[in-house]
Formats: sequence, structure tokens, C-alpha cells
Amino acid sequence: MNKPDEQFDEKLSNHFKARKARTTLSHAQQLALKHSVAQKQPKKLGFALQLTSLTCALGLLAFIVLNSNNVINTAPKTVLNTIDIHDYSFITTHEIDQTGSYASAITQQKRALDTQLANDLRRHQQRHIEYGTLVKVDNDWYIASCNDEVLVQIKQSLLSDLKGRHAVESNINTGDMLAMAHNGKGQIIALKHAGVGVSQCKA
Repeated sequence: MNKPDEQFDEKLSNHFKARKARTTLSHAQQLALKHSVAQKQPKKLGFALQLTSLTCALGLLAFIVLNSNNVINTAPKTVLNTIDIHDYSFITTHEIDQTGSYASAITQQKRALDTQLANDLRRHQQRHIEYGTLVKVDNDWYIASCNDEVLVQIKQSLLSDLKGRHAVESNINTGDMLAMAHNGKGQIIALKHAGVGVSQCKA
């Protein structure tokens, strides 16, 4: 090594030793520091219990929030006795109006183009037999059609008219797969069980 490097190394070593001597704690200071840190540390078992309790509480809260928003155990649209008409894009309502005429209406719940609505109506009127599951009975009948997102509501007035003409098969219960017969105008003219070959909607 040359002379300037040796001098630099010597100055650096002296400086390091001087700093170390100023900052090193005595044995008594080290013991006092260890004692104060030990007193300030929480009990490890208590901390673990607190952490476990917090985790359980957060898990329970998340379950309650998700369950109340129906994220957990979300039921399909055809669950018996509980339906939400907002799950369907269209609701077709069939009834006999006050003048005694057959009336059907489609209430569109989601925005759709007018041409799309016209096409859906045309397909609806061309149908002869439509299958669906009877999901709710109050004064009216609600049938979840196999045509996805269509809930068919049959008003009491039409049911009475069809029953008077013996066009409603007996022993129809909630959960049964039904066949709805339509005439050329798209009007429901008969309701009966779908039969042995049709037990559920085809995917």
C-alpha cells in the first residue's frame, strides 16, 4: 500500500474506535435497557388471544354482511315459495280485463331496444306450447318459463275463465312443471302438467 492509503486507513480506524467508545453502553446500562423493554412487552399469550378474537369477529362480520346481501347460498330463480320478480327481464301478464276481453301485457323491467322487444313479442305469439315451473301461487299464478328470464304471471281472472272451460288440469301444485298451450295470437288457452317426458327445463 502507498502512504496516503495507510494514513487514511489509520484515521478511519481511530475515528471508528472513538465513535464506538462514545456509543457503547456499559454493562449496567445494558441490563437496565433489557429490564425496561421486558416490562413494556405485552404478554405473548394475551396478544395471541386478542389476535384470535379479532380474527373471529372479522370473520363473523364478513359472513353476516355477505349473507345479508345473498352472496352466500344464492338461490336459483325457481326456488319454491320465494321469488323476486326483479330477477326476470320480462314479465308477461295474462288476464281477462273489465270488458271481458283477453288481455296480455309485457312489462319490460330492463331497458331494451324497441326492435328487440318487437322480436320477442313475435316469438311469443308464434309459440304453441311453452313449458315452465309453477313457482308461486297467491291470487295469481307465477310460472318461471323455460325461456330464460321470463316470468309468466296468470291473473285470477284468466284462471277463473280457464277453469270454467275446464282448460286447467286438476292437482297442479307449486313446483310442478307445466305446459301452457297458446293459440295463434299468443293467448294462453290451457294449463296442464308437462307430462312424463318433461321434468325440467332443458339447458
